[in-house]
Amino acid sequence: MGIFDGVLLAVDVDGTLLNHQSELTAPVRAALTSFVERGGLFTVATGRSFAGFSALRPSVPLNAPAILSNGAYIYDYASESVKHARWLSGPFEEALHDILTAFPGLGTELHWPDRVAIMNYNRWNEAHMTSVRCNYQAIRDPGETPPPWLKLLFVDEHEVLREVSNYAVPKYGQYFSFFFSGSHLLEMQNCGVDKAEGVKALVDLLSLDPWNVYTAGDAGNDLGMMRAYTSFAPASGTEEARAAADFVVDSCENHAVADMIRILEERYK
Repeated sequence: MGIFDGVLLAVDVDGTLLNHQSELTAPVRAALTSFVERGGLFTVATGRSFAGFSALRPSVPLNAPAILSNGAYIYDYASESVKHARWLSGPFEEALHDILTAFPGLGTELHWPDRVAIMNYNRWNEAHMTSVRCNYQAIRDPGETPPPWLKLLFVDEHEVLREVSNYAVPKYGQYFSFFFSGSHLLEMQNCGVDKAEGVKALVDLLSLDPWNVYTAGDAGNDLGMMRAYTSFAPASGTEEARAAADFVVDSCENHAVADMIRILEERYK
């Protein structure tokens, strides 16, 4: 029996688990290994798809199913099986066509679990794909890669994306959530699909006590899970994330997750 038996820590990847150079630092890896060895359950709760997380997976000491695509997809690497999937539904093709007609040069990523297709490839798409080290297919029309899709991601200048959000939410907000996961990343997923739902699905799957569940994130797409469970935010996170957190820890540049585990050690010693 370890001091962390039955304790789940679900952590956002970019800007929380990783530093701003997309690196998993040695102190964070060591702290997570120690957490797992003492009975803790560790997973990620990330906007990255299965394809976008795959390059990073071997270096992360996961021992619980991964929460991917902002909670739309849960994958158990140990059994190589899908535990939960929420595909885009409703008038998503109509909405996409309408948005691209209104914003014809808009960088757009179509995400499946194992691949990504990109329309109107721009420098922000390039930065995103470089960050997640993910291969992609360049397309001219969504019909080249038919659904089902897990999510759509609009990638462009921040002010352009604000205009997209202002245009899309009044027309399609009853069907889809539009939210920023980064300054140049505007997500579109089914209403009700978020990291909080993904964490709850995993908690139910593992029959865990919610009082022993902890989450951590740094941005807008983390707020739901941070408010639903005891949570951490790195000092480098957004003002919203820091306000939502129960604990603000050191920045992601200074090994934020190692700081979180020090706090958990104090709580469970």
